[in-house]
Order: sequence, then structure tokens, then C-alpha cells
Amino acid sequence: MALDLDHFKAINDTYGHKAGDDILRQVARRLQGNLRAVDLLARIGGEEFLVAIPNSDAVHARTAAERLCNLIGNTPFYVGEDRKEITVTVSVGVSLSGGQDPETVIEDLEDLVNAADVALYAAKNGGRKKVSLAAA
Repeated sequence: MALDLDHFKAINDTYGHKAGDDILRQVARRLQGNLRAVDLLARIGGEEFLVAIPNSDAVHARTAAERLCNLIGNTPFYVGEDRKEITVTVSVGVSLSGGQDPETVIEDLEDLVNAADVALYAAKNGGRKKVSLAAA
């Protein structure tokens, strides 16, 4: 999965970079707290995260991605000394590997990440706060 916080520049511009950094830390804690021990969470730049969930089929991957999308978007974040409430949403792109469905499997790691990134842009272009699966 490639996850990207929606309109994050506006958060930095409105509330400052310190608040933006606090949001990133809170997002990372929420995501990590809702993944299995075998899953991998990495921040891959700016406001973008990568989640690897091994041994997942399309149904499990979509369910997990939607859970993470809702986890971020449906619960406000609080920043600063005055605990200012900020709503943050995330868009998610999902690609699959590992033989679950021979029609949709991507074997090369770089291709897998690129496919998740293309799916992420589809989620963003589709209105944000969405999950999109990579096309086969």
C-alpha cells in the first residue's frame, strides 16, 4: 500500500510545520497500532507512507486499506499546546504480489511499489479519502 495524507501542504501552511510534524508522528502511531506484527510500515517521503502486508489477497488488502483510511479520516488529530483539532484524511493505493491471484500479481518490487503509487493517484483523482486497487 502507498498512503498519502490529503492536502498536507495546507496543514503545514495553516498550522505550521511543527503541527505538521506532530500530525505525521500521530499518523505513524495510528497506522502501526493497527497493523499486524508481520506487517511493515515505512515513511517513504514527505507525507507518504508504505505498508507491506504479506500473504494478503485482494479482499484482505482492500479491507486493511479501508480500515487504515477510516482510522485516519474518522478520528480528529490534536496539535499544539491548545490541542487544536484538525481533520486529516488519507488516500491509499494498493498493489498485490505473491501469487494470490495470477491475473493481478506483480513480482518485481519496484513494479509493485510503482503500481501502488499509480493506484494512489487514482484514489486522489477519484476524490481523496479513498482506496484504489492497482489494475491488473
